[in-house]
Formats: sequence, structure tokens, C-alpha cells
Amino acid sequence: MTTHMEHLLNVRLCERFGDAAGWSEVTRLTASHLRVVVSALGAEDALTFLTAARRALDEEASRAGTIHLGFGAHLWTHLEGVSWGASSLAGTSAWDAMLTMHRLSVLAPDPGLGAHLDSAVDACRLRLVPAAAGF
Repeated sequence: MTTHMEHLLNVRLCERFGDAAGWSEVTRLTASHLRVVVSALGAEDALTFLTAARRALDEEASRAGTIHLGFGAHLWTHLEGVSWGASSLAGTSAWDAMLTMHRLSVLAPDPGLGAHLDSAVDACRLRLVPAAAGF
């Protein structure tokens, strides 16, 4: 991960969760796994991957109380047909990091994986938008 991307991710996480020194244990652990995803995949593929993860999380929530295959199956479905490096070591690292983050969010549901994913998606979008685009 570039220093610039690391900074953007930290800024977005601090905006949502306050000063890093005060983060909960789950936020500290999730932040380190988000860094793995973004570092392994790069901003563009990470954006695709994280957006799919957010959709999978929403789908899992909408199916709560029903029989379904769970977050991993939903994530895989949302990643079908998009390029994110599934068969690479980087893709495997991102996949494992995401499943770990999901497990952490089940064990410690507050503040929720969705809030972490939204922060990372925002950081990736900022990284991909040229600085002059806002003018």
C-alpha cells in the first residue's frame, strides 16, 4: 500500500471512529485487515472487492433468520464476473482478510463491519479520483 493510500484509509477510519488511540479492539484489528486488502489488491481492485463485500454483508443481513449459505457464499456470488485477482496470492490474502473481518464482526458486532467497509470504500474512491476532477 502506498503511503498516500495508507493515509487516506486512516483519515476515513478516524473520521468515522475518532482518534486511532481510542479505537476499540475490533476496529484496530479490522483496520489492519483492511490494509491487507487494499495493499494486496491495489485501490481499483480493492474498491471492487470491498463493494462486493458490502453487498454481501447487506444480503446476509436481509436473509437473517432464513436458511442461506452465509457471508462467504454471498461474497463469492457478488464477485462473479468481476476482476479482482481471485486466483492470485494477493486475491487469496484479501479473501482471508475479509473472512477474518467478518468473523471479528460476528464476535464483536459493535461498530459493525459495514461501517469499516464504507470507510475503506471511500478511501479507495478518493485514491482513484484525480485531484483535478473536483474543479
